[in-house]
Amino acid sequence: MAAPTQKRPSDMTASPPAWADPARASAFAHWLSTVAPRHALQTDSVRLASADASFRRYFRVDAASGASCIIMDAPPTLEDCKPFVKVAGLMQDAGLRAPQVLAWDEAQGFMLLSDLGAQTMLDVIAPPAAIENLFE
Repeated sequence: MAAPTQKRPSDMTASPPAWADPARASAFAHWLSTVAPRHALQTDSVRLASADASFRRYFRVDAASGASCIIMDAPPTLEDCKPFVKVAGLMQDAGLRAPQVLAWDEAQGFMLLSDLGAQTMLDVIAPPAAIENLFE
């Protein structure tokens, strides 16, 4: 299981994910109910973690241990997760820190990952004033 991550106050109060497609919402709920017991996930804690410039979405979910995990929602008709899984494995094999794939329903496009934390590299290496300058 993933190491415990520090929770931000916004993580604690975020609302559950919204679904535009009721069939996908139902598929997600079913998938989550099957993986939750194996990983001691608290299904009522699912909240949006981030989204990127693709069709993928990421949710954070708490585990009974105090750790959290990441759920990737990547509709298989729009996203191919095989390269992600391969690269994550290669990075781990090389001794680099990368998300561990804990569960993957390739047909549905749902993946449970270890959580590397909410803090980004930019949070660590750049003071807030420098970040503002980058965006200006």
